[in-house]
Amino acid sequence: MESADSPAAEIDRLSEAIARTPDDAALHFERGRLYYKQGYLDKALNDFIRVRQLDPAHTEAAHYEAMLKEIFAFRHMDMYNP
Repeated sequence: MESADSPAAEIDRLSEAIARTPDDAALHFERGRLYYKQGYLDKALNDFIRVRQLDPAHTEAAHYEAMLKEIFAFRHMDMYNP
């Protein structure tokens, strides 16, 4: 059973918040960082791409996006859909 403060619980909480306010770049960014920390790189990349769609000037999301695309280009081209 996962605790209320576990990363999985936080991802669930953020996902629920995103369902209510899908255009909130900050929520996508925070969930992307949690996905990244948990090793769900494909899900993280999707969130960072969404952040950049909502806020093209978000430099930290741009950094994560570029880094993950470089990782996938080297290892797993079929894991993301640019």
